[in-house]
Amino acid sequence: MSAAAPLSFGYHPDKEKVDDVLGRGGFSRALLLDMTVRTIVDRVTECRVLWESGAELPEGLYWFQGLDDGGLLLQVGSGPFPGDATIVALDELSDDHPLTVAWNWAEDLWARATPVPRPRFALYEPVITHPGGIDVVVRDRSFGSGAWSYQVIVEGASQRVLEDQLRPRPASDDPETWVQAEPDPAARFGATLTRAKLEGKFANTLFSFRATRTTFRPYQFKPVLKLLETGKARLLIADEVGLGKTIEAGLIWTELEARQEADRVLIVCPSSLLGKWREEMMDRFEFDLTELDSGNLQTFLDRHQQNRLPRRHAYICSLERLRTWAGLAELRDVPPAFDLVIVDEAHAMRNADTRSYALGTELAEWADNLVFLTATPINLRQADLLNLLELLAPEDYGEIEDLMSRLEPNRVINAVASRLITKDVCGRELLAELEQLKDSPHGLIIRNRPDFARLTDVLTKDELDHTDIVTAKRYLAELNTLSTVITRTKKVEVDERKAKRTEDRREITWTVHEEAFYSEYVRWCEDRADAMASPLYFAMQMPLRLASACLPMARRAVLDPEGFGDLTDEDGDTKPGRLAPHRALIDAAEALPAGVDSKFDVLSDVLVELHRSGRQALLFTHSRPTLAYLANRLGSRFRIAVLHGGVERQKRRQVMADFRTGNYDFVLANRVASEGLDFEFCSAVINYDLPWNPMEIEQRIGRIDRIGQTEETVLVVNFINERTIDERILTRLLDRIEIFESSIGALEPIISEAAPALLKLGFDFHLTPAQREQKVHEALTALEEQRAGLRDVADASSALMVSNDVDVAGLEEDLVRTGRYIGQRELALLLDDWARVDGSLPVEVAADGLTMTLRGNATMASRVSALAQRQRRTGAETGALAAELRSELPVSLVMDQEFARTHGGTLLTATSPLVMAAVDVPGHRQARFAALGIRAHSESSRPGTYLVVLAKAVSGSRGGDEIWGEAVDIDGRPGGQEPVNDLLAALAEGRLTDIPFTRPDRLGALAERALNRLQVRHESESTRRRAEFDSLTAAREITLREQHERKMAAIRRRLVTTVNRGRSSRGIGLFESQLRRAQTRYEQLNAELARRALPELRVEPLATCIVEIVPESR
Repeated sequence: MSAAAPLSFGYHPDKEKVDDVLGRGGFSRALLLDMTVRTIVDRVTECRVLWESGAELPEGLYWFQGLDDGGLLLQVGSGPFPGDATIVALDELSDDHPLTVAWNWAEDLWARATPVPRPRFALYEPVITHPGGIDVVVRDRSFGSGAWSYQVIVEGASQRVLEDQLRPRPASDDPETWVQAEPDPAARFGATLTRAKLEGKFANTLFSFRATRTTFRPYQFKPVLKLLETGKARLLIADEVGLGKTIEAGLIWTELEARQEADRVLIVCPSSLLGKWREEMMDRFEFDLTELDSGNLQTFLDRHQQNRLPRRHAYICSLERLRTWAGLAELRDVPPAFDLVIVDEAHAMRNADTRSYALGTELAEWADNLVFLTATPINLRQADLLNLLELLAPEDYGEIEDLMSRLEPNRVINAVASRLITKDVCGRELLAELEQLKDSPHGLIIRNRPDFARLTDVLTKDELDHTDIVTAKRYLAELNTLSTVITRTKKVEVDERKAKRTEDRREITWTVHEEAFYSEYVRWCEDRADAMASPLYFAMQMPLRLASACLPMARRAVLDPEGFGDLTDEDGDTKPGRLAPHRALIDAAEALPAGVDSKFDVLSDVLVELHRSGRQALLFTHSRPTLAYLANRLGSRFRIAVLHGGVERQKRRQVMADFRTGNYDFVLANRVASEGLDFEFCSAVINYDLPWNPMEIEQRIGRIDRIGQTEETVLVVNFINERTIDERILTRLLDRIEIFESSIGALEPIISEAAPALLKLGFDFHLTPAQREQKVHEALTALEEQRAGLRDVADASSALMVSNDVDVAGLEEDLVRTGRYIGQRELALLLDDWARVDGSLPVEVAADGLTMTLRGNATMASRVSALAQRQRRTGAETGALAAELRSELPVSLVMDQEFARTHGGTLLTATSPLVMAAVDVPGHRQARFAALGIRAHSESSRPGTYLVVLAKAVSGSRGGDEIWGEAVDIDGRPGGQEPVNDLLAALAEGRLTDIPFTRPDRLGALAERALNRLQVRHESESTRRRAEFDSLTAAREITLREQHERKMAAIRRRLVTTVNRGRSSRGIGLFESQLRRAQTRYEQLNAELARRALPELRVEPLATCIVEIVPESR
């Protein structure tokens, strides 16, 4: 014992407190008595164990420091009950002290104990059983007296296996080795590549393509493509009204979900859109949103503060509720982390002095990916646009000068882009225009970017062909200074075959009795509003709208209020106050014959005309009572279906499918039911009543006036009754904005404010009729002036905004040609491979190729359940599937996007727990070499035999990983990218087939040549990314410098003013302190910029194959 060491002997009654004791340091030996050895073996130089030691030592943990052989740790697993903890310094120990006695025991027992060998396998290391070859992972390990024992999971059950019954998992080799082996079957090889695509999350593979219940619209993938280009989505999606911004947000969510980067999602929208978002996300994307109402917000806050939020959650909350929520302040210090936050109607955050903007600053802190949706960016003042951009990218947009400086080059870029599409455009003339970029700092940076050099190469000619123009447009879009934060699509850019809208206005003329009843009914509503001490417009919306829509149902509400029930709308639950109808109203109702309905008579004629002409039509009304009335009267004459919020989702889908196939003549619907549904197969919309929000008319017409409509004209039938107050006002408004001739687009925010104001005036009975008429006239005139001003703003702003920001022309064809997506047949073959590996039956694909069936077993069920155990999916997402697999019940899946959209069913996609489980098949069981036959996939395909090497380009910076491929022909000559594209296209479509294999000469040399080409590409791409990095860094340096110079100049001006006015030295010192802090902050930001990691790019081989490409005709 070394008496000089300032160390101790000690005892703790809890034998598991090993970490605390080892933290004291200096221990080289560990002795365990009557207990198994676990992790301590990794933490000391030598470990021993002894069973039935005979030592009369109390159970617990002993330590002895300062020994010549190094510190000794003693764990006693069984013995007398533990005593009290004690620590004694070495210089205070006596020879008869109990700890000295214990040390003597320990040294004596050490000599008798069994040395513990080092374990061959680490905790959580993947291994395989021997014999059997089953893949398992080490969950626990322990050493008793003669061998290490390992706990592993085999087919869902925990088992103990001795060390000699395990083997290390085989390592993968390289392509030059792979080609020396016998080829694997095409199906196994294809499954290997699919797993690589799903695990690699490649930036050049579009996971959301054909993966949702939506109709493919190329422009709706612009935001997703931006996400893949930049690696993060901090985007303002600024499409015009009616182009499907909700779908674009859903596609971003789908893309991130497939890449396992959307476990925590929050959607914020106006309260009126909560139902629309929940319905559309579930119906089109199978995303289930939980609404954060008052109670759920408090639960969210409590769980967040206790760190008990589930790992996967998707919430939706109204903008109005969230911006006033008191809990926001409590989240400021430790904000929640969301993978994706989507804000609809984001222009509400444009004003920096509002609660909505303040909420935006909080959401920007919460979100990894932040997406704003608005149709009105060019309607905003530049300061408003700056505020939105600052929320998205505060490091780039701090002041209006920053925005204007960044926008200046766009004038040149967008002007050149617009000239590209003119006839006989001259490339050299466009180059001359681009010289203007030298006139601004950000323009100079653009000229130094790699894409500008490529653009120059394309334009260095007088005549540009189609390929040149497409390529130049792509480069110009990339160079646009807002291209990373804004995407914008206008209808004129995508709606090449837009149907003409034709209005068929039907004037309703009431009988004397109908008019008398309406007048008394409005008076009754006025009395009820007075009794509630509320304005008529607010208190009586539902009763007033019912009378305008369907007078017979209003009559019933008067004569049989108990049978009619409470009159509410699906948009809210506010109930009008009860007030017994006055005698004159009852008399008017009784005088109106039950069978008289002038409006219905006109509708009947309209429907007969439509039916004779073969037009299917969609009829809209705002309320369920009207729907019930119409369905009852029309059901015997026409094939009618009804859609409203009470119709279950699956029934709604079935109605849609039947309507699409012609089983119904007309569908009657209200707003809640119709949102998110596509009726492009219809050619007529009937507005049985006019909604009080005119934007709802645009949405109604938009259900049929959308891409996919085959008719030259769509018919809009409007029922107008000048005797009703609301319809008289609304008709004048709608005529002013020409809604029935064309989409109102950017007018949305103006109209949404104007319509309520007009209706309030119309129902203000404190004014005389003449006064009401004058007020309405003045408001309509002001609206027309706003409309004219909006056109001027749009014209001035268009030169600065993003123009052709992402080229999506031919996107579908390019994706299919290159196979840069995940196909349903590809996924079906992956599930088939999984089923075979885990000993189940192969999948069954229907003869029409639209559906498939999978049957599982206990092993497959355990893989699905493991997703929840590893928190990659929730138990709710995996439970039912695991149960079906375990019971070997058939699991039905849809393999066609359009079939799923029109007929329902679960679409097979990369986000399915089944696919995720199939991906988890270990790498050493995957195929790395195959001999494949595929048919030429495009006109550019070159038939022949090639060796193709596929690799994963792993990026640690912007843009993400990619799948690369290089091909050489059988003689070793470069094969270009077409054989690679043909291979990936055949993979996505499930068309890989085996061919007889005769090993070519020097196959290893061919693999080496393909690898050499990968190396050249690796070096070239690394150089390009470094140049792009340097360019972006230079742009950031300019922004920082300009911001700093403006801030310093402003402080100095105030300092000079203070000195000139003879203020105190304290005031002067304050500004001098601000100057020093500003300088320090500037230096800190520059230092952070200098420390940014350089782009990293590594290449990892995936697989290699012999590919025989044959012409399509063979």
